[in-house]
Amino acid sequence: MNQKLIHAVHIYILLIISTGFMVHVLSLSALLSIAKRDSWLSVISSAIPVTIWILLVFYIYKKLNNQDLISFLEKSFSKWVVVIFSAMFCSYFLLTAFMTLKFTVYWANDNYTMDIPNYVVVLLFSLVCYYASAKGLRTIATMAFLVLPFVILFGILVGVGNTPNKDYEQLFPLFENGYKGFFQGIAYACAGLFEVILILFLTKSLKDKLKLKWLILVGLFLVGLFFGPLAAAIAEFGSTEAGKLRNPAYEEWKLLTIGHHITRLDFLSIFQWLSGAYIRISLSLFIAAKVLSPKNEKRQILPILYIILIVAACIPLDSTSFIYFMKNFYFPISLFFQISTMLFLLLFTKLKGEKS
Repeated sequence: MNQKLIHAVHIYILLIISTGFMVHVLSLSALLSIAKRDSWLSVISSAIPVTIWILLVFYIYKKLNNQDLISFLEKSFSKWVVVIFSAMFCSYFLLTAFMTLKFTVYWANDNYTMDIPNYVVVLLFSLVCYYASAKGLRTIATMAFLVLPFVILFGILVGVGNTPNKDYEQLFPLFENGYKGFFQGIAYACAGLFEVILILFLTKSLKDKLKLKWLILVGLFLVGLFFGPLAAAIAEFGSTEAGKLRNPAYEEWKLLTIGHHITRLDFLSIFQWLSGAYIRISLSLFIAAKVLSPKNEKRQILPILYIILIVAACIPLDSTSFIYFMKNFYFPISLFFQISTMLFLLLFTKLKGEKS
């Protein structure tokens, strides 16, 4: 098995699992608190900029000509410029892994690991993720391929099973507080959905070509994945109460019952959550290590990155401060970084094309 090569379908699945965790878990609470009842319309409206974004990402992908982004930059800039870019990209993916792990620890501690020290949870889960990152991209992609059907099946179960608990009249009226929250909501939605750009770091590992129509379908599927639990949370809890919940998608599981005797099926959400977090963390640090040491097979740098991640995740930080940081800093920083990267790549490829 060649751990360096994967198929295009693996890329689509990795996007669904990794970015899906972002929009399904991390973004919901922030978006509800910003846009409130209008948040579901913000997500639907984000389909337009997301489609344009995917067109731009695909354009850059074609310009890379079977190279990944770092290899492309190495052929165009001096060593020190590439080092600066590599450090920025590595920091971004390390921050992505940290936010995922820290939020997972808070959630686990609130629900089923309250008697276990946080450092034990951090260490054990990080070791599992490290194993996947060390084994390579094909292992991560294969694991994503195996868990995706169950994640989708459980999502359908909670969505359909909670139908009696939903009152879709609570989705209206819209724009009670003006249009500001609606437009801010689009920006927050795009902060998660624009993560499609990560494929530019994996193109060198592809056996076949990515297809634009499939990338657009993946993007629209992610919009739907965002919209489903968001609209359900408003319909089940109301926009005000849903905005107060830290994990709206998880709370929806607590309402689910099958008949009169089967209740508390929220244990199934543990599989959903940990599957998404596992793929997201292992993929993020795999890319981070690859960015810093593309020729050294990440053997030296990967353990260091995981040590940094574990130490950072073990630093005491109350959940309220973390949520505040995520809402007011992480999402804006992520969106700004993604857009800045895209603008730079578009400008550079255009200038390079004119010189050629």
